[in-house]
Formats: sequence, structure tokens, C-alpha cells
Amino acid sequence: MFLSIASLRIEIMPVTMLRQNCMMVWDQSIRKGIVTDPGGDLSFIIQMIEVNDVEIQAILLTHGHFDHVGVTTALQQYLQEKYQTEIPILGPSIEDQFLLEKVAKDAASFGVNAEHVQNVSPTRFLQDQEVLSFENMQFEVLHVPGHTPGHVVFYEAKARFMITGDVLFKGTIGRADFPYGNGNLLIQTIKDKLLPLGDDVYVLPGHGIGSTIGYEKLNNPFLI
Repeated sequence: MFLSIASLRIEIMPVTMLRQNCMMVWDQSIRKGIVTDPGGDLSFIIQMIEVNDVEIQAILLTHGHFDHVGVTTALQQYLQEKYQTEIPILGPSIEDQFLLEKVAKDAASFGVNAEHVQNVSPTRFLQDQEVLSFENMQFEVLHVPGHTPGHVVFYEAKARFMITGDVLFKGTIGRADFPYGNGNLLIQTIKDKLLPLGDDVYVLPGHGIGSTIGYEKLNNPFLI
């Protein structure tokens, strides 16, 4: 499934048994872009990169859960061999490092096929409000803890969309019942950082279908 927003195209690629939305975002005029949250199904992600003939410049991670990052290391290795240059892994915030260090263990405990699933060592962790620039795309990084302590959201202001991982979904929010979760913090940070960005901003969540900030303001029971 894909969306076209301005000159950008977004390919949504559900992966793993949890149907996590790995995404590829690129500028159609130059065919350069990024991949977010490659959680599994490495061969499928590679196939979509090849079919769309996109040059991947970086891998962005919203948070450290295995279904979002499981094949990140393997994808980085593939891309670096293909392009013969470094492809950085960017994010999440450093508070999720403990999750990235046990990706393989968590996947195995969940019964996920461990092929290509590895722990992740980001090229660097991200800071709240920094901006990541890739040719004709600029993503503001917004730290939105609560689902995990280091969760970040990627907001593209010009194209008016955000990649929210497991923070905000259509009609609900991310679960916060993990030992490291904080539901009250999650709700407050969504209200403080995401809702003010504008009703027209399109929400691309980590699972399921998209929404808009305006729809969530009116219909999301956690935010009303």
C-alpha cells in the first residue's frame, strides 16, 4: 500500500506476524529516501526497495521493540554492500538502548522466526527536536515517551505527515502496561507535542490504518 504526498511517496509494508508498518519514504523526482522500522521479512523489504528503484540513505527507528527493529542490522549490511557506503541507523532516543540490546531474545520469547533478527547498535541515538535532512525531506524528531522510554516520532512539516510508531493510532494510543511504560506521560506528551501540529497532519502509525490529528482530537477517547 502506498500514499503520495506532494513529491513524496510512502510505501507501507506490513511485516512480521504482528503486521508492523515498516515504511519507505522517498522523493519521486530523485528516487532517494529512507526506511523506517524494518522489523522483519527482510527479503520483502529488499524486494520493495528494488522494485521501486529507490536509493536508501538511512534507516530510522521509532523505538526498540523487536517487531520494529528486528532486521535493521541485516538490512543495513545489505544496503552497505549494495552501495559500498555507510548507511546510518538513526534512533531511537538513548533511553531505548536496553531494548535494542535484547532484540533477538525478545523475538525468540515471542515465538518469532529468528532468521535475520539481530540486536541493534544505532549509528547514533536521536535528540528531541533535532532535524534529519535527506535531499527534499526533513524530519523533525519528537521524543514521545510512555510506550517505551526512548520512543520518537518523525514529523515532516512540509508534506504534513508524521510517522508515529506505537505512540498514536486511529482511535487509540500505544499500550503502556510494560514495566517501563507510562500511560499518563504518553497521553500528556501526545497532547503537548503532537496535537498542536495541526488538524491536517496525517498520522502514519506502526500498525493499522492512518488517521489525522483532527480526527484523533475529536474521536480518540484517550485524548478527548
